[in-house]
Amino acid sequence: MIREDKLLMTMQLTGLTDLEKEKELNDWAFLARLLIQPTFFRSFYHVVEEFDLKKFQEALMVACESDTGWLVIGNADSECSFQVENQQLMIKNILAISVFEENQFLIRDYIKNKMAVHGVFAYMRAYSEFLYHNTKEIDQRLLFERPEETKKLPKMKETGGRIVIDCNQFSGYDLFYEGLCFTSCWEMYYSSYYYQVIPKPIILDVQQVEYVKELENDVVCVQLYRDPFNWRNAANQSFQAYYRDQLGFDHLAWDNGVGLLKAPFVEYAYTDQNIQSVQYQNEQMQPVAKKKASFFVTRSYDVKQQQYRERRVKGTLNAQAYFPWVDENRAQMMCYKVLDPTIAVDKGIEAYCYYIREYLEVEVEDEKYQDYLVSLRIYIPTEALAQLPLNEIRQRLSDVKFKHFRRKRGNIRFDVKKGDNHLRVEFLDYQKLEQLMTIQKA
Repeated sequence: MIREDKLLMTMQLTGLTDLEKEKELNDWAFLARLLIQPTFFRSFYHVVEEFDLKKFQEALMVACESDTGWLVIGNADSECSFQVENQQLMIKNILAISVFEENQFLIRDYIKNKMAVHGVFAYMRAYSEFLYHNTKEIDQRLLFERPEETKKLPKMKETGGRIVIDCNQFSGYDLFYEGLCFTSCWEMYYSSYYYQVIPKPIILDVQQVEYVKELENDVVCVQLYRDPFNWRNAANQSFQAYYRDQLGFDHLAWDNGVGLLKAPFVEYAYTDQNIQSVQYQNEQMQPVAKKKASFFVTRSYDVKQQQYRERRVKGTLNAQAYFPWVDENRAQMMCYKVLDPTIAVDKGIEAYCYYIREYLEVEVEDEKYQDYLVSLRIYIPTEALAQLPLNEIRQRLSDVKFKHFRRKRGNIRFDVKKGDNHLRVEFLDYQKLEQLMTIQKA
């Protein structure tokens, strides 16, 4: 069990020349020795040793001259480390609360200065919060939580069938997309690298946070709440989840095969040089889930020309908001999902039912919805298609009418209806997805 919490500080730097790398490693060493009195160190080439200044400096020099390496120094309460690979440097410091409280202004100044020159991303958070939201292995979780608590958590399968915790469902999960870390925690620093995925105005406009600050060289700092060690507070957990929803990166990528199974607060579309987004808001202009929206903020950002446009309108969703691919000649509208239910512990039943209900229970009044065939295509692996749990899906969706079942190689389809709402559901083999991508590019 974790007896005393600590502060985790992580920062990623990039684009370092050899001289810059040497300077950054020496600055890290100076900060680390200023913060803590090390009693041990270990490096890429050595086992754990008693701290010796001369040996430490020699190991640091080896790291400066190498393309790849890492170094750790620490004592019983704190640990500072880095990992270097070519032009990339990752810094990770785990500090006792007393060390952080006595030196937090120094630590923030260090982060701001480094982020302004070579920074990609940085964050600070309670170490216990990081472990809770990012530890997948069940045996490791038992080191800091009771078995009955672990038993209640969502599960998924890894390659080989091993059962682990599905951390995608946690608000503080570190999600990696396009080489960038997306997470929600106490204090975060973003560089311009992030604005190629999420436009900077969306980050600046987030609500229900302690503060958002613009720093030097286009860096933005966001703090969610005041005390990093009070993350278990219900209100703070709500802020943490709400912030993640507002940025919407859980709908960009996931590694549990089925997604978050909740409606987006914002959606993105990307072209070669443009980012387009639609943010959903209620009557009070607060970010909300898509189906609850009455205001829509559309943003267009030209990454190369750095031109930004924004428009806010009031209205209701139309059918194309749910089914964006329209074939006027055939009077058809379609959307699709790519899932891998083979790593879900329930064979994907919950995900299948969620997406069917999500696209069946839409509230739209435009003529296209009533006159067109609207369909949801779900692309899944061959083995999942062969074992599709149709009976379980029908039992779970007992208030929905199923009809017109049809099965052929690589395709299972049926129609569902609830009240005046209708939807064709098609399960297709992954191999069929390539055909769709070819049509989209054309």
